[in-house]
Amino acid sequence: MISQLRTLASSMMGSLVMIAVALFFVLVTPTEELEAPPLWLLGAQVAAGVVVHLLVESVGYRARAIPPGTTETEARRLAGAAFTTGTVLRFALCESIAFASVAAAFLVESGGYAGYLTGAAVSLLLMAVHAWPGEGPVGKTQTSLERDGARSYLREQLGLGIGPIQEL
Repeated sequence: MISQLRTLASSMMGSLVMIAVALFFVLVTPTEELEAPPLWLLGAQVAAGVVVHLLVESVGYRARAIPPGTTETEARRLAGAAFTTGTVLRFALCESIAFASVAAAFLVESGGYAGYLTGAAVSLLLMAVHAWPGEGPVGKTQTSLERDGARSYLREQLGLGIGPIQEL
């Protein structure tokens, strides 16, 4: 399951690179040099990055707790579904900055292409932290799933083993 999620993550992150390639041919003319984006755009992108980070931290890892007494098979199914759903939500929130930067690239007088690149960089950084199926997102989702005391088996479902703290 982890390889499927990593493939999804790579595709989503790679799409921002493909958008950059397409925008290059639309926004950059051979007669002009690559111009820096306006400072207000950079500030807005960084501020949006902070807002998205806080939003993802507050809602992006929420998952319905697995009820105590749930069988291992059912817990694994619920945990896998919750992690997949949460991953897609976190991706959507993180990539919103890059998509807003596409619009901004056409609205600014100069530096539109570089403005998209900076917005995409902020989005990619957020995706690497919050959406790539690594230790942080898995641990936070597992904590949410297990808050009522039931075991989620999320790490096992993803093929990651028990995790940094072994059960006794």
